[in-house]
Amino acid sequence: MVERLMCDVSQAAGPALLTEEQAAFALQQLAGDYGMAAVRAKWEGLTPLQVKATLAKRLGKFSWASILRALDVAPRRYPDFPPNTGQLAALCESFEPVPMHKALPAPSLTPEQIAERQAAAEEMARKVAAPRYDFKAWARKLRAEWLSGRNLGMQQQVMGAEALGERWHMDNGKRECSPIYDAEAA
Repeated sequence: MVERLMCDVSQAAGPALLTEEQAAFALQQLAGDYGMAAVRAKWEGLTPLQVKATLAKRLGKFSWASILRALDVAPRRYPDFPPNTGQLAALCESFEPVPMHKALPAPSLTPEQIAERQAAAEEMARKVAAPRYDFKAWARKLRAEWLSGRNLGMQQQVMGAEALGERWHMDNGKRECSPIYDAEAA
């Protein structure tokens, strides 16, 4: 009987499988946690041999430690009914260790290639750090326009004056620009 059961389990399970004892243990754990009536109702129409074969097939790709942890957690995760094999497999998968990825090998570069790449990186850094726009030239242009009598927007006047450190004002009907002296510096 044991030989026949082992043969049926191994034929149903495929390349990775649990032993008959492990499949039987998993079924016993489920029956112990949920009661045999609930387990029978879950897999109605299947013989215990077929249930063990299905468990061996679905859970065979997981480590035994992951399967044991999943069986321990199942009653908390599924308190009202036994999990189906898909749910049990998902629990097992959640307990599988995450494989470490190997680091890529260092590129084999000649010293000339390293120097070229370093120079290109430094050039990019210079471009990023370089001022993109000369605000003082823009402000001087606005000052000239304002002094010539052209009306500027309020924000243009404020930003132009701040960029040059000046106060643009009209005293006695004449437009003037005077430097702002810091009160703290005096």
